[in-house]
Amino acid sequence: MTREFWPSKILISPEAKDDAITKRVIHGLNKHTEINGTQRELVYLDHPLEGDPLGANSTNENPISRFNQGKRTLLISHYKGQWLKPCPGTQEHVCCNLWIVNPGEGCPLDCTYCYLQNYLLRNPTLKIYSNIDSLLGALETQALGAPERFFRVGTGEVIDSLVWDELTGLTTDLVPFFGRQKNLTLELKSKFDYVENLVNLKNDHRGNTVVSWSVNARSITEKDEAFTAPLTSRIQAAARVVAAGYRVGFHFDPMIHFANWEDEYLETVKEIFNTIDSRRIAWVSLSTLRYKPKMQEIMKSRFPQSKIPYGEQFLAADEKIRYIQPLRLKMLRFMWRELKARNPNLPVYLCMESSTAWKELGSDGEGLAGEELSFAGLPGTRPELVEIFSRKKKPAQQILSGGEL
Repeated sequence: MTREFWPSKILISPEAKDDAITKRVIHGLNKHTEINGTQRELVYLDHPLEGDPLGANSTNENPISRFNQGKRTLLISHYKGQWLKPCPGTQEHVCCNLWIVNPGEGCPLDCTYCYLQNYLLRNPTLKIYSNIDSLLGALETQALGAPERFFRVGTGEVIDSLVWDELTGLTTDLVPFFGRQKNLTLELKSKFDYVENLVNLKNDHRGNTVVSWSVNARSITEKDEAFTAPLTSRIQAAARVVAAGYRVGFHFDPMIHFANWEDEYLETVKEIFNTIDSRRIAWVSLSTLRYKPKMQEIMKSRFPQSKIPYGEQFLAADEKIRYIQPLRLKMLRFMWRELKARNPNLPVYLCMESSTAWKELGSDGEGLAGEELSFAGLPGTRPELVEIFSRKKKPAQQILSGGEL
């Protein structure tokens, strides 16, 4: 069970000392006292920390070095903010109806293009929040307070949903809870392949958990997604949870432009559809590379061999660097058509792309009609997208068969 990305230093905040999550993590880590020859340090803190445990206000330390150190330092504490939030989306771009809960922060995996390098640069310490009863209580309050609403809830915004699961066992708390809800669906999103707990929960999810994987071209996975599970391992993990009755999702996000990109992305599509019954795929999202301008220098500094920071890119209206629009649309159109060719009813949507992109694409290859971009710019009437964009509570069978938003 050795993971070379496991933390070398664990900090336990006093309020988290006796929590079940904390005990699970310590028990799991104690089975392996060393990582790569380095003794692991376990520290019980005297008082809750304010700010970055590594010293966010230090003016002498290189922020990139501190970020790298933060990716090997884990703090277990309580989360004291608002658990459930709507996805922040991107200005002037279409956003799906996803709600976010963050059971932790930071990721021990190390993708070249990961936006957390910029977002968490000032406070890079990995965090796991152990007050899970508070999280579940907030979800239950939201669901009961708006019984007419449908909430699709994701845990993968600032943390990988599965990377810590063999230590925390968090899915053993989340999956049965969502299985008991009438208007909540959980999406777990990962680049990892640990699914043992999920398989063991095959009688508890009751169709209310979708397990999703971020996937890419194989060369991107191998060169620019350090410590992640290999592409084939992710797809095989998806097959295992499908066999346990779950639906799965796939996120081609971000798509990266490089020589022979069409051939490599097509190979990924073929591997998915050769392994997974498309009727068990809840959704597939597409989006192209985008990042804040500061990220470009961070990527160049941390990953000098990567070609991702270069190419036909410009500063877009949302103040993110993106590929020029003709190239972006070419990439999205290629993937949309390849996916729909394999299953015309496959729920495919664009993540944080413009309404222009939506108008350019469609299952018939001719694009979505302008009048369909209703409901505050969302792709309103396409039946296969109802579960993704719906705000109304619906029985599962009605969601899957389409209906009004």
